[in-house]
Amino acid sequence: MTRPRKAGVLDYDDLIAFLNKIFGIRMDMQYSHIYKPTQKDMSNNIIIRDEGRIVSCVGIFPITLLCGDARLSVGGIGGVSTEPKYRGQGLMSKLLDKSVSIMRRRDNDISILWGDRRRYNHFGWENAGRQYAFRIDRRHISPAKGTGAEIRRFSNSAADLGEIARLHEERKLRVDRTRGQLKSVLNRQAYETWVWRKGRAFAYITVKGETKERELIELGGDLAGLDELLNFLFKEYQLENLQGRMAISPSVYLPFIIRHSSEWGVRFVGMVKIINLKSVLQKFARQLNRRGRGLELKGDLTLEMTDSGQLASLHFGKGVTVGDGRKGATLSLSDTEMVRLIFGMVPPSHAFRLDRSLRYLDALFPLDFCIDRLDRV
Repeated sequence: MTRPRKAGVLDYDDLIAFLNKIFGIRMDMQYSHIYKPTQKDMSNNIIIRDEGRIVSCVGIFPITLLCGDARLSVGGIGGVSTEPKYRGQGLMSKLLDKSVSIMRRRDNDISILWGDRRRYNHFGWENAGRQYAFRIDRRHISPAKGTGAEIRRFSNSAADLGEIARLHEERKLRVDRTRGQLKSVLNRQAYETWVWRKGRAFAYITVKGETKERELIELGGDLAGLDELLNFLFKEYQLENLQGRMAISPSVYLPFIIRHSSEWGVRFVGMVKIINLKSVLQKFARQLNRRGRGLELKGDLTLEMTDSGQLASLHFGKGVTVGDGRKGATLSLSDTEMVRLIFGMVPPSHAFRLDRSLRYLDALFPLDFCIDRLDRV
């Protein structure tokens, strides 16, 4: 059996055949934005072979997250899989340990994946982030008056790409997409994007699924156009409902979604592992400063991750600054608990038994980020 190693172009066919077999879907089609037969893309995958066959693999895919004025470097974990008869031999532990080492060398701030909490908790990943979750039922869709607008499928044209890119870039919480990446994610198998145009007005909706209950993946643009698109989709596919998620961030689309929804709530975004605690806090320093205004805090607080041994200090003076080493009082948490403190779904005092002197952390955390379904790996 080989040691874990980066895949190359010559491994592409074997890797795709292995992944398709394990997951039971066409990974090269549904995840075409990350599985490409180029050296750059294939080197994101770590594989183990036995007797010439791939028996275990994991992918570490680069994602850039924009969270207001914070820009995070993220290692997106995907394609985690092991041949059934090789399970229980520690191969996945080897691959995940190798992945963490690679992410540290890449200077990633955090890692994110989607999977079983019980399995990945052991390696330091924890449910994190906050998104609005909603459901739009047929009975909440009022017939729209025809406006003579054009409604059609997304065409891959420069005009369509330009409009969708512009609308995506207006969001404060998002994945940073190049035009090439945007085109790639919009063309993933099982996803459909419809556009609405009337003069200079533009709107789009991306959906996923094949039944009468589908997912609303992404939307943007003219609100009247979105109304007409929703009506069109419910009629075209005889839908019963659309379910989706939306970033917790000020948006003109939130009142629109609430108006059409039968129910809504809050869900986590994915499972996060903090790779570089100090860097995360430094990149959110401006937001921490804004949140800390008026608290009249003085002194220092050290945050300690007891599993990985990471330390970072917060100095409170005229503002909030981030430093090295142990200074002032120390709040020691496990790696997964630190994720819940910084990126959790509730204020820290709701998740932990904090000393009264640390209740000010509720004003600073949690910090918000968002990865849309279309950008997942």
